[in-house]
Amino acid sequence: MNFIKNNLSESKKKINVALTFRIYESDIKSSEFANFKIVDFSDVLLKNNYHPSKDSELKILEYLSKEIINSEDNIVIYNTGSSLEDFDTISEMLKPHELIINNILVPNESKRQQQLADGQKAYRDHSRWLNFYPGEIEENHKYFAEKIKTLKAKYQNTETKILEI
Repeated sequence: MNFIKNNLSESKKKINVALTFRIYESDIKSSEFANFKIVDFSDVLLKNNYHPSKDSELKILEYLSKEIINSEDNIVIYNTGSSLEDFDTISEMLKPHELIINNILVPNESKRQQQLADGQKAYRDHSRWLNFYPGEIEENHKYFAEKIKTLKAKYQNTETKILEI
């Protein structure tokens, strides 16, 4: 990974890093992470002149890692992690800088139930315009719950904590 070689630097102060998996900014601002620097991942992409047809998935994660590495403050970046493997890749990019992902924030059960209810309502109200089959909303909800379980199991014995907020 050229990114790691090109961005090796002196270790700096220890910062706490939190990434999110389907968490809204408003949920962060009302949590224990409210005093962290809060960054929208889409702003990171804009700052780096991201172009979907030119930048690879790995390049996107490099932008994210660079934002963390260059941060002087504890940082939460939301709208991150489209796949579970993204967190592993980011962790590897941070290791040479002696940084880790301290927390991955996921929606708690009540927020997931609310997301399900909102999806079901949208389907009832707009099913003729949505390209979903009956039951797909519920399947997606179950699939997301399984992803959270997988994430928790994967990071169970690591320094990274999966927190439901």
